[in-house]
Amino acid sequence: MGTVSDEIFKALGYLLIAGVVSFAWKTARDNTRGGSWKEVLWKGFLWCAGIALFTSFTLGSPSCEERTDPVFGGCEYYADDGYEPTTDQRVANFAYFMTLLYIPVVLGVYYGNKEKTVI
Repeated sequence: MGTVSDEIFKALGYLLIAGVVSFAWKTARDNTRGGSWKEVLWKGFLWCAGIALFTSFTLGSPSCEERTDPVFGGCEYYADDGYEPTTDQRVANFAYFMTLLYIPVVLGVYYGNKEKTVI
């Protein structure tokens, strides 16, 4: 029964990603109609970079099961075997989210600018 629920959660994750991508595209398109396309591209880049940085910094860190000293900290036993992502994994995660979010912004600006000139 585990595989059915895994596939359902995977599908829900894809739907969530599609919703975020659609929101980025629609927001960029709507803002380009009323403003400067360069400004929308720059603000979109900053937002996407901020979100991608946040996701890469929060990628993973070991969770502690047993603390050695409650005052000074330290961990004796990690729950997930002390998983700490490498720099390459963090950069790959940043690139994934930056690509996932910024390409719809660029396309939204393109189509918003196209609609502005036609009307």
